[in-house]
Amino acid sequence: YFNILPLTRTVTAELSPQSDQLTNVQFKRFTLGPIGFDAPEQFKGFLDVTYLDDDVRLTRGDKGNIFILTRMEDDDDDDVNED
Repeated sequence: YFNILPLTRTVTAELSPQSDQLTNVQFKRFTLGPIGFDAPEQFKGFLDVTYLDDDVRLTRGDKGNIFILTRMEDDDDDDVNED
């Protein structure tokens, strides 16, 4: 957490779009290094998309958190022919 131990942290969630701007989130699993646990059913919320383009998505969660997501490069992009 404080870069004392380099532990991988993952969150698995199911996303259910409700509109172009709103997505419901149902958390499924949390993992910290080798330790993981299933999320309780009540661990859910929503994301409100406030900005979206080809590279960046800004969302605000139902608890007020702001998430800045960037698109990862796809190795297949090198094979795309744009004529």
